[in-house]
Amino acid sequence: MRLALRLALGLGCWLVLAAAAFSQTPDHILARAYWQDVSAQASLETASKQTYVSYQRVLNRGYSDSAHWVKLSIAASDQALGLRITPAWLDSITLFDPANPQNPITVGDRAPIQRNALPGLGHSFELPPSALNRDIWLRLQTTSSHFLNIEAIPVDQVAQASTRQIVWGVLYAAVLLLILFVLTFIWWAQRDKVLGAYLLRHAFYTYYGAAYLGLPTLLLSDWLPPAFFDLAFSFSAIIIAPVGILFDVLFLSGYRPQRHLLWMLKAIGLMSLGVLLTLLAGHVREALQANILVLMAATVVMTVTALSTRPAPSTQQIMPKAVMVTYYLLIFSSLLIGLVNMLGWVEVQSWTLYVLILHGLVSGLMMAGILLIRAQRMANLNRQMGWQLQKAQKDTTLAQHQRLEQSQFLHMLMHELKTPLSVVSLALGTQNNREENLGHAGRAVQDMKAIIDRCVQADQFGQVTLPRQLQTVDPLALIQQHTVNAPLLDKRLQITTPKHLPLLQTDQQLLQIILNNLLSNASSYSDPLTDVTVHVKEEKRQSQSGLSIGVGNTPGVAGWPDEQQLFNKYYRAGGAQRESGSGLGLFLSRQLAHSLGGTLDYTPSSNIVEFTLWIPLSPA
Repeated sequence: MRLALRLALGLGCWLVLAAAAFSQTPDHILARAYWQDVSAQASLETASKQTYVSYQRVLNRGYSDSAHWVKLSIAASDQALGLRITPAWLDSITLFDPANPQNPITVGDRAPIQRNALPGLGHSFELPPSALNRDIWLRLQTTSSHFLNIEAIPVDQVAQASTRQIVWGVLYAAVLLLILFVLTFIWWAQRDKVLGAYLLRHAFYTYYGAAYLGLPTLLLSDWLPPAFFDLAFSFSAIIIAPVGILFDVLFLSGYRPQRHLLWMLKAIGLMSLGVLLTLLAGHVREALQANILVLMAATVVMTVTALSTRPAPSTQQIMPKAVMVTYYLLIFSSLLIGLVNMLGWVEVQSWTLYVLILHGLVSGLMMAGILLIRAQRMANLNRQMGWQLQKAQKDTTLAQHQRLEQSQFLHMLMHELKTPLSVVSLALGTQNNREENLGHAGRAVQDMKAIIDRCVQADQFGQVTLPRQLQTVDPLALIQQHTVNAPLLDKRLQITTPKHLPLLQTDQQLLQIILNNLLSNASSYSDPLTDVTVHVKEEKRQSQSGLSIGVGNTPGVAGWPDEQQLFNKYYRAGGAQRESGSGLGLFLSRQLAHSLGGTLDYTPSSNIVEFTLWIPLSPA
């Protein structure tokens, strides 16, 4: 922001020099005086007999329905002089020069630009050479402020002075257009309503600033009539007020101002719309004068409103109140000076004619900088809020998933433990066949222990990374070890292996868990009159040597599993509910296989339920 302020101050100095280019000190005007024609009907004969009031440099009479006659004493000159008049928005200036046979000549923004004797911004006449000092008269009548700056310089110097004015004017308009394009690009990317309101205001101001200097008339007079430029300038001068107040209301609302001040600012905005309607009704002078008063009131109220704000910390983070207040104080000081000048309340110098456009450009640069920084910080804040929202959504989803899993777990645990507990309760409550009942109770306890062990294993694997303890493992020995604890399976187990079965370098405990799960499932859910088959063979996958262990069985009462769900937590086939289980075995086994660098897949045939475990001979 400091850089933006330095640039604004630097540009302000640059524009002061530019204003000097528009106001050369005339050497050939000896005296200036004016007379106010209240009737606006006086002829030259009548006006020449009146008493004139002397003035210095610039005539500033504010808004009036009167005509003003200006009497100029021109010094003798052996060459033609160029009489150059600014500002460009004056309606009608008529020259009465006794030495000019084409007298009178009328120029202004309601007359064709070709009537000007000399090229350039503003209006001009050519005065013939004269060996003696002489007097000429100018009659000014305009719906805008009666603000008249006149200089008389030799014709051979006019081209240089006009070129200098045009160059500065074009540079001024180019800076305004550059700001407009940059803000348009940013608004298109973000669609921020505050930025959009300022963009609309700046668009109208860009035309107003260019028309203030006379650039549209100079560039487009061959295509458009003079009446268009006159009306367009008046319209742009007035429309800036309601559009600007709309922006200020939106901008200041984010800083939590006093409510009654904000409502007052909105009321002034409605008044400015009434001024616009007055213009469209044809009362141009009244509309322009009322517009100045509305702008003065709006300037005071918006500055007080800015001082009354109590922004939230989040707003301060985007743009501090001190920066915002600095901007409005600059508007209050510079705009108020320019508006007072337009009303004719004070005597002015020639350079003060350009205070309004100097103010517009410097404040425009400051606000453009403020809005650019604001847009960038808001984009960063929105991204941060987006990340926080995504995180909150993920946390919510995770919490919902955890609640669902806890519900599924409790449901599974209650369902699976209910039957073994019933067996234990029945066994302990029956006196007959005590040995047999104790055997049933013992098996029920083992079933409950197996379920709890499986749940603990799944929980450990889901929350921590299990370290692998590599050792030489004989997979056939692990399979046979399982049959020691399941003697009924030993009688049904059919193992097929090659003559020379290589050993594995892997974690024996994790591999044992996988094989126990596969063999237990095959034994529990197969047809009890059929064999459980185990096929062990060497197999390469992705250029890595390993062992493939297939465990198969014919479907029993449990039927065929659902291929889409069998590796999900707590899944059990409908027919498997008769057997105790947790629904965690296959889920756990696949996860452990991945941790060992292998895979576990469901590979059924037409009549066999089979799972194939592939484990690398040694870890990658």
